[in-house]
Amino acid sequence: MKTIQHTVVVGLALFAIYFGAGNLIFPPTIGNLSGDNWILGLTGFTITGIVLPLLAVVAILNVGGRFEDLTAPISPLFHKLFNLLLMVGIGMLVTIPRMSATTHELGVSKLIPGTPAIVTIIIFFAVSYFFAMDQSNVIDKLGKYLTPVLVIVLLFIVIKGLITPVGNPIAARIDGVFSNAFLSAYQTGDVVTGIFCAPIFLAAITAYGYKGRAAKKVAFSGVAIAGIGLFVIYGGLLYLGASGSGSFAQDIDDTALVSELIERILGNAGSALLAVAIALACLTSAIGVIVVIAQFLTDLTHNKIGYKVWAAVVCIVGILIGSLGVTSIVTYAMPIFTALYPVAIVLVLLGTFAKWIPNGGSYRGAILFTAVVSVFETIGNLELKVPFLFDGIQQLPLAADGFSWVIPAIVGFIVGTFLFKSKTSKATSDKTIQI
Repeated sequence: MKTIQHTVVVGLALFAIYFGAGNLIFPPTIGNLSGDNWILGLTGFTITGIVLPLLAVVAILNVGGRFEDLTAPISPLFHKLFNLLLMVGIGMLVTIPRMSATTHELGVSKLIPGTPAIVTIIIFFAVSYFFAMDQSNVIDKLGKYLTPVLVIVLLFIVIKGLITPVGNPIAARIDGVFSNAFLSAYQTGDVVTGIFCAPIFLAAITAYGYKGRAAKKVAFSGVAIAGIGLFVIYGGLLYLGASGSGSFAQDIDDTALVSELIERILGNAGSALLAVAIALACLTSAIGVIVVIAQFLTDLTHNKIGYKVWAAVVCIVGILIGSLGVTSIVTYAMPIFTALYPVAIVLVLLGTFAKWIPNGGSYRGAILFTAVVSVFETIGNLELKVPFLFDGIQQLPLAADGFSWVIPAIVGFIVGTFLFKSKTSKATSDKTIQI
């Protein structure tokens, strides 16, 4: 009985940390653009927004329970550099500030019109800091108290929207529904969140007293619970957007679309319910990410700057950037995601299938080729084109759909495997977490 309870707590906490601001605002927009082809849109979003983020937990579990174990076949320097880029570039500068801004725009400003954004954002980070201070019990607090309320609210919104939809889906408004959904899910940041937060969940399982196979069973069961919950909620939200595709403009703002949908489905009471859902979704995710970033920066500075100080720094930066608003944050965030996300995806896939990776060169080649293509493509998209190179990248297979990195990753994997035939790096792929 206790095992079931622990598994549910871990699963709900995992769901909560994944389900943040982007997870609420992006599915309806994808549905609005996908129209009657919303199932294909849901498929693309599911891969990037559910499968890959959950595989991140599996990948970390496979290689030893720590992110540095996942990057060990590449180099210690890569681990520090890439982790820093993820933590600062995505976590500190995008994910956490966006959560606070979304809480204000979709929650507080609807309930208490005229409330200054800075007031909401300061309170948001004060609460986040309070929960983040107790690192050891953060999973218990999320899984036992905050998440159940969040799940109930979200399920009510989705079920009501399915029973009384806004309208009927119209024809898709864009070409490439699948690729649009797949790439749009980058903005949730959940693959990175999975890499960040997997060690927290594995440590929580250890704290419960589970080891070996029992620990793995709890971990995989928790992943399954989170996956089912995410799929149900994402599917519902995406369909709500599709059902309103005939009622809303194609270029309607993400937050405005969510707000309008909820108001039509639930009336004035919907604003209050949405505010609760937004606050809980954003808080639960922000708390988990703040903990991970503060722990990483504490280790990086060899404890010369303590955890509490770093947590405070993350919150202060979040206040400053969050005050810019959701639209501004989303706009500047996309280049960061397109540069870093493909590397994170490839790393997760390598960790997931670590047992079958030939050697460390396989990791190095795949990551190097992916990183080069992703960075130069991002530079090109910013109209800072590198002559010949950017045009060459655009000629790669799948580039038109936003997947120019896929073939280079495969080629790099093969080339690296043959260039580095030493099996010494494979030791990490044979590890199993000792919990």
